[in-house]
Amino acid sequence: MYTAPSPPAPAPGYLLPEGAHALLLEVNDVMQRLAALAAIEQANHDLTAHLLCQPGVLAQCLRSLSTRINVALRECSGLAHSACNPQGAP
Repeated sequence: MYTAPSPPAPAPGYLLPEGAHALLLEVNDVMQRLAALAAIEQANHDLTAHLLCQPGVLAQCLRSLSTRINVALRECSGLAHSACNPQGAP
């Protein structure tokens, strides 16, 4: 359960207006969320790097990528061929 920290008590020489405390708390909350997202992203990157170092994983990924590229190229080639040779042309 997350509880927001209470705003700091005004101290002598404290120059921020009252409305700035809420803004500081919101900025702090956003920074904490960004840090959490960065940690998740780093963990995903580390897992990916670990899997790619496993024997066979990189080769399997490359075969899958190659297959997807070949399918996309065939589709593009088919589209280009049908565009150059319209069916109803005299």
